[in-house]
This record gives sequence, C-alpha cells and structure tokens, in this order.
Amino acid sequence: MQSFKKSVFFPIVLLIAGVAAFFLFLFVTGHDPDKKPLTLIHWVIGGMLIGPGFGYLIRWRKMRDESRP
Repeated sequence: MQSFKKSVFFPIVLLIAGVAAFFLFLFVTGHDPDKKPLTLIHWVIGGMLIGPGFGYLIRWRKMRDESRP
C-alpha cells in the first residue's frame, strides 16, 4: 500500500486546500472581486497558496513515469 504522501490524493488535497485558503483570505480581508479586480499582490498570495499542490502533482507524475517500465 502506498503512503498517502506518494498518492495522487495528496496534491489534489493541497490544491483544494490552497483554493479554500485563498478564498478565506479574500473573505477575511473583505475584498470583493465583483466590485474591484484583484491586484498583483492578491495574485501572488493566491499563487503561493495554490502553488505547492501543483509542485507535488508534478513530483507525483515524475515518480509515476519513473516507475513504469
């Protein structure tokens, strides 16, 4: 049995958690994207929250490709 960190579910959970954290950040700061567009700093913070999920997804894909004959 694979460990949870080596499965595909770990990056998916990180992606979902990053998106949820970004929306929570927007809610806590009181930013309404319908009234005012997101600024560069909002995009940077969103990328920092969502990015680790993509990194683990790339790592998982590389591990999967290396294990194939």
